[in-house]
Amino acid sequence: MDPAAHSLLLSLLLLAGGAAMLGLGSSWLVSGASRLALGLGVTPMVVGLTVVGFGTSMPELSVSVLASLRGSSGLSLGNAVGSNIMNLLLVLGVAAVIRPMEVVGDRGALLRDLGFGLLPALVLVAGSWSGIISRPVALVLVGIFTLFLVVTLRVARAGRQERVVVGGSPWGNTALTVVGIAVLVWGADLMVRGGVAIAHRFGISDAIIGLTLVAFGTSLPELATSVAASLKGQSALSVGNVLGSNIFNLGLIVGLAFAIRPGGVPVFVIRQDIPILVAVTLIVGLGILRNGKISRREGGIMLAMFAAYFVFLAQRGS
Repeated sequence: MDPAAHSLLLSLLLLAGGAAMLGLGSSWLVSGASRLALGLGVTPMVVGLTVVGFGTSMPELSVSVLASLRGSSGLSLGNAVGSNIMNLLLVLGVAAVIRPMEVVGDRGALLRDLGFGLLPALVLVAGSWSGIISRPVALVLVGIFTLFLVVTLRVARAGRQERVVVGGSPWGNTALTVVGIAVLVWGADLMVRGGVAIAHRFGISDAIIGLTLVAFGTSLPELATSVAASLKGQSALSVGNVLGSNIFNLGLIVGLAFAIRPGGVPVFVIRQDIPILVAVTLIVGLGILRNGKISRREGGIMLAMFAAYFVFLAQRGS
């Protein structure tokens, strides 16, 4: 086999293997962590915002931090931003098309969570317009995430319900959670290696690869979790998963990655893709706040919006 073809095949295998490990590891992590949380009497929405949101964001965390450490800051930011857009349009869109979603809960709490989802994006646009994400900006993002976590846990403590009997022992669920994290980190490393190699071979920027291919791979856990929750009639868990994951992605993940290694990123991500993310968050959020529902028709519109965004990326090129 031609050396170039062999190198491309190896990169594709790394990418596919990494994606498979991300999906498997996330499944184990979400299963174990969710059982532990539900056993403590935490509501499904809070579980989605925290435990499941964190669990399904572990791929983005692993990919973005490793990419930043390897000097691929464009891939690091592109992965987080692309994943957030896919979560809102693709993940919730697919879940709503399968089964119309109804989000029952406090409108004030939902508005608060949407605000936490918007704030990191606005900070990035305002503080990194020149294409440089500095350590102070990164630390502000981590601070926003920390505040979100404190507020959410305080709400969870105040609204704790009776404990639910769940499958498996506490020790078994803890072990499942730890193994899931380990598999996720390994899979993320494979995806970074494969994604960067493919990008460089075809002259595609790391940011575009992060916004598309790697973002889709790291959004698979959110997609699987939200679809499963939708099929089981757990719309609150599904929406909480997406909102929580998005706050983790821009607050903790981007903040942590660039606090470790500040650097430059393609300005088009800051000036185009993040504003698109802000607009999508407002559209989806206000739609849910309007009547607490996402109909099958609205889900189809969200999927059409995602397709339009993907075409926009393809036309923009590298």
